[in-house]
Amino acid sequence: MSGQRLFKELAIVLIVALLLLYFILAAQFESLTQPFIVLLEIPIDIAGALLLVKLWGGTINIITMIGLIVMSGVIINDSILKVDTINNLRKEGMGLKEAIYTGGSRRLKPIVMVAMASLVSTAPILFSSGIGSELQRPMALALIGGMSLGTFVSLFFIPLAYWYIYRKSDKILYIRSSVNRN
Repeated sequence: MSGQRLFKELAIVLIVALLLLYFILAAQFESLTQPFIVLLEIPIDIAGALLLVKLWGGTINIITMIGLIVMSGVIINDSILKVDTINNLRKEGMGLKEAIYTGGSRRLKPIVMVAMASLVSTAPILFSSGIGSELQRPMALALIGGMSLGTFVSLFFIPLAYWYIYRKSDKILYIRSSVNRN
């Protein structure tokens, strides 16, 4: 099987996987917009990972793709938990901004701990010189680049995107509740 054909098949599998992930997230969040908030992170993180691979002089190959898949799974999990925490706080009656701040502070430590554990455990692969190290280095670069950028995106961009999408509906709810009180 040629390399180009393999990449085409991998691209098709990736598209199908993203569609399935969207539908699963839509069912989980009971929303059609919230999965986009979470999935918006994937292209940003992949771009960061591929940039680091290229800057370090690595090659983009199947091993790099495996690193991207692993990185995407961890980062997406962080974002899902963050959005779910914000949703739960809003269901409890908390306002949009307060739910975002509280959800962010509750998820900060777990997100940073997972990122640091991943980065620290992957870093030695970059500097190893044993058998197979040339094959493992692009995967480590993809993981480190994606996890570094992905942690930043999970902590700051995901809440910002959530606020941007729901800011108008929160104002409408606030106006309705103040009218009902009077």
